[in-house]
Amino acid sequence: MVGQAGKAFMVSQFKELYDLIKQMDWRCWDYLEKIDKRLWTRSHFERNRFNMMTSNIAESLNKTLLPVRDSPIMAMFEFIRHKLSTWFESRRCEISKMKGNVPKEIEKINVEQLVLSTGLLVLPCSTWIFEVTNAPTGFSFTVDLEKRTCTCLEFQTLGLPCRHAIAAASYRKTEYNLLVCKHHQKHTLAETVKGIILPIPDPKDVLVPSKILQIHRWICIHQRQNELREGPG
Repeated sequence: MVGQAGKAFMVSQFKELYDLIKQMDWRCWDYLEKIDKRLWTRSHFERNRFNMMTSNIAESLNKTLLPVRDSPIMAMFEFIRHKLSTWFESRRCEISKMKGNVPKEIEKINVEQLVLSTGLLVLPCSTWIFEVTNAPTGFSFTVDLEKRTCTCLEFQTLGLPCRHAIAAASYRKTEYNLLVCKHHQKHTLAETVKGIILPIPDPKDVLVPSKILQIHRWICIHQRQNELREGPG
């Protein structure tokens, strides 16, 4: 239930789940009360986090660097460079094989939302604004296809069309993949891995400016003087 509360899009949904947590496990609720809600909930986060809800990426990177953590700094840098270059090339190959403008993972999410949009009642309020109603519950949501927003907040939070937006797009005979935020599209993904990380050249072949050498000598002399003043131990 904590996960559901964290993933809730609307503050009202979060409060409802949060109250249930308090009733079911007061100690868990008390623990959560000590944590800033902006750090673990979608509904209180002040910026765009899209669908990223965990720190798994940072943890995965730490695990990757574990074998070289005790290595000399230059050896660690070279390991990181090689690993990033391998990842970038792998991503570039995946992106080049994409058949459409969105990744297959995003397309899968859109198809799931398309299925959930079945049976929703759509009432156009203007060319791009619609009232979308869930017939069994009677709850209505307002979708603006031009601004890419929905009052359920899922559309603008994830950058992906929610079931209400897809229902409205289907009514207007608009391809729902066109509603995907640019950050999830092929050209943006390609931009993230277009950088090139070149190998470290042989230090003997690098021409170090004289000003840098003077600074390096001054630092070494200064460190040596401090060591002499402090003495052994």
